Amino acid sequence: MDLQTEPKEALTGFLNIPNIGQMRLDFLITYESDAFYIRCLDFGIMSCGNTIEECKENIKEAIEIYLEDLSEGQNIFKPSPLKYWQMFYELRFLTEQKGTKEFSQKERHAIEESLKKGDIPILQYA
Repeated sequence: MDLQTEPKEALTGFLNIPNIGQMRLDFLITYESDAFYIRCLDFGIMSCGNTIEECKENIKEAIEIYLEDLSEGQNIFKPSPLKYWQMFYELRFLTEQKGTKEFSQKERHAIEESLKKGDIPILQYA
């Protein structure tokens, strides 16, 4: 059975990690097997959901668990396979060709407020 992977969104997120600071991460959302999947390409982990928004919420929890389970001194980066990075950059290129996204004043304010919170890991997509 050949499963089709349809790229949906290429996102860049910023994660605040206590004792480490803010980290930039890349994410790929795909649709396959009647569900949406989100991959944190830098950490090589993924989560899924029935909607794109559910995926985004689920990956936050998956990242928290991933970071909690790391041993002291262990490298946190385990990049995803090359095919997902290729999908990410192809989709990013196509999106940029259509024009850049303009953030409303309300969206900018929400992003700034989210990034100010430093007590828990916060993932803000750009």
